[in-house]
Amino acid sequence: MKKTVAFILAGGVGKRLSLLTRFRAKPAVPFAGRYRIIDFTLTNCVRSGIDEVYVLTQYISRSLARHIGIGKPWDLDRMTGGLHVLHPHLGYQAADWYRGTADAMYQNISVIKRIACENILILSGDHVYLMDYRKFMTFHEEKGKPVSMSVVKVPRALTREFGIAFVDRKGNVTKFEEKPDESGSNLASMGIYIFNKEYLLSLLKELETEYSDLDFGRHAMPYIVSRGEVSAYRFPGYWLDIGTLKSYYTASLGLLADKPRLKLYSGSSAVLTVPDDSPPFVVTNEAHVSNSLICNGCLIRGDVRSSILSSGVMIENGARVENSILFHDCTIGAGAVVRNAIIDKGALIGPHANVGSGDPRVPNGLFPAYLDFGITIVGKKTVIPGSIRIGTNCLVSGTLDKGLIPRRDIADGASYIASDARL
Repeated sequence: MKKTVAFILAGGVGKRLSLLTRFRAKPAVPFAGRYRIIDFTLTNCVRSGIDEVYVLTQYISRSLARHIGIGKPWDLDRMTGGLHVLHPHLGYQAADWYRGTADAMYQNISVIKRIACENILILSGDHVYLMDYRKFMTFHEEKGKPVSMSVVKVPRALTREFGIAFVDRKGNVTKFEEKPDESGSNLASMGIYIFNKEYLLSLLKELETEYSDLDFGRHAMPYIVSRGEVSAYRFPGYWLDIGTLKSYYTASLGLLADKPRLKLYSGSSAVLTVPDDSPPFVVTNEAHVSNSLICNGCLIRGDVRSSILSSGVMIENGARVENSILFHDCTIGAGAVVRNAIIDKGALIGPHANVGSGDPRVPNGLFPAYLDFGITIVGKKTVIPGSIRIGTNCLVSGTLDKGLIPRRDIADGASYIASDARL
């Protein structure tokens, strides 16, 4: 019997990431040029000695399933154990979709029953962090409670974005609040739990009859905390929930700091991902590159500063890219300027276009709550005509089949979204 088996919840919609999750699941969003967000959780599992992993998918799961495949990059392509992708079991009712994080586990309760293990480690597929789960598992065994959660300190101004735990000196969780307006604690749940398997089965059966949208943060955790059955493991490292455009952009460019909080460059603990067969990147004589992360397959003839370029990006002569994140196979035309922007996969910025320059104080008209900090998003395979200006806090996306947007300027805070958008 195995000690611990992992379940990764990877079915979230990720609406606050806007265009970045328009055609992909949140865990499949590119990060640091080379990776997908779920790579971090899968890498943590393998490095922690967990060789049986179940990934629960739902929203636009095709790209995610294609990326993880049978788990070979993480040494999870095994005859026993290995990687398993679980989709919702759709029947005659729409209610068969996962309606909450704990409901997703409940709908796979038959799978859980068949697994010969003592503990179930429940993880999220949309967090960026490097963690050795063995320390957490040892803590769980030592405490002896049926449930343990991992917590991390967050700024008090951000407590409203997380589930918040109150922990006594013995490491017991005495109170749990899901996204409170104000809180007397700043210990945020990382969405990482260890359950004794039989206890989890009993809990899911008990609560599913009461909540149709059963969720760990909103329902399960407050209930079991009230019974005094949860211990809290304090994680000392870097952890970030990539839940918003601002957190994604900040975490990405934070990799370019002199002393980044998340270190990706250590060979012994490198994040594992699907191999890239692209040729080496090329920087020509007329180019200038500083403080940037450049992946294989890039051809740079222009000026790149404080930016992240994924594989296959082309920067033409006289083009300038600053404080921006460019996904795979983007092209920045000759003389174009891109500042403070995220450019999705396969997009084309026409010659002498200007993207992302403007007044950052003007929030986006469609989504002012999470696009108000001075960046512009250009959607997947969008074609920006040459010589037009797109301001800041803008959302711009053409259709996947045509891509080209109208030849007109887009003011600060304005948007152009093609008719097939799903935001």
